[in-house]
Amino acid sequence: MRSLVLLLLAGCVALPTNIEKESQLVIIEDSYELAEGVAITQENEEQTSEPGVFLPGDVNFDRPERPEVEVEEVEPEPVPTLSTIQTALGWYGVNGLALSHDGSTGMLGMSGGNSCEYNPSGYLAGADFSNQSCPDIPVEYDEQGRVMFLCNEDIGFWSPSYGDQHYIVSGLVATKIIADGFVTVEDADVCQVSRRDHAGGVVSVEVPSDLCTNEPMISVDEVDDVIYLANGDVYAVAIDGYRRIADDAGDMVAYDTAHNAAVVAWEGDTTIGSVDNSGHLLWRSEAAGAIYDLAPVGETGAVFALVYEDLDMPGSFVAFDGAQGTVWGEGVAWDGMFDFSISRDATTMITSANGAIYTYDIVIEE
Repeated sequence: MRSLVLLLLAGCVALPTNIEKESQLVIIEDSYELAEGVAITQENEEQTSEPGVFLPGDVNFDRPERPEVEVEEVEPEPVPTLSTIQTALGWYGVNGLALSHDGSTGMLGMSGGNSCEYNPSGYLAGADFSNQSCPDIPVEYDEQGRVMFLCNEDIGFWSPSYGDQHYIVSGLVATKIIADGFVTVEDADVCQVSRRDHAGGVVSVEVPSDLCTNEPMISVDEVDDVIYLANGDVYAVAIDGYRRIADDAGDMVAYDTAHNAAVVAWEGDTTIGSVDNSGHLLWRSEAAGAIYDLAPVGETGAVFALVYEDLDMPGSFVAFDGAQGTVWGEGVAWDGMFDFSISRDATTMITSANGAIYTYDIVIEE
């Protein structure tokens, strides 16, 4: 089990010596050697044999005992309850899936290399096409209804309204959709995080090379335009720079918009916790089994953790409150399931497991 370790910074301040020379004030740090012609001013030139400072070792006294203070336990705030209800089942072997923001349509990467639009009621619908030069892997939808596909360094977008769009990103390591485009981590001349729009605009920030050699998971705070990356350490990347906000904290991250919190965990471990954008630990908890994925439940304030005690047995989606770690509820995760997509409005989820596509309604009650 790993512990969440936060990055703490400490500094040392040297007290300067004030020196007068011809009515000019000079500050010398960490030095007691004076330049020729410079004199230290003293108010009292008389020298005494007694030390002029307080020496604690010369004084004997009884140290007062600190009174015991009872720490009052703070009750966690009440949270909503969450459950999932299976509403449909379709039998398709897939290579990736994505669900639109309102949960009305989806996209499946088929085993034959093509992609098909999918009705969450359990059947294929609409386009059957190949978007890339290699097997399509649909990842997620944007606000305009475009679905993102990945094919090596080729990032493709498709929708009935916009058609095909392609962007070649050399050295692509990872990518994530944002409201007005997408984010990439790429190994160019340096390792960098880039914000890209569909008009071709690119704004890049150089980041540590480890983020290119050890692929990070990406989650985005679109309100404050902060990109969170986790590959063991956790980074927050703004438009003009980055900060490492937690050391050895996890290689998975999901940003909770409602509470301005980044939920982090190690894949295959049981520890889960949350930090704010300054790296302060908000909470830490233990799941009932190993955690294999994290995803925000829309903007509700909950984050799903995909938890399995035994990979050969069904597991669960556990909804953790991003602010305090309280569990809202959970839903079933069938064995063999490692791919799922949640609608941005947090009403619908589709999952794939053992050649089947399951559709669930997400029910949240206050």
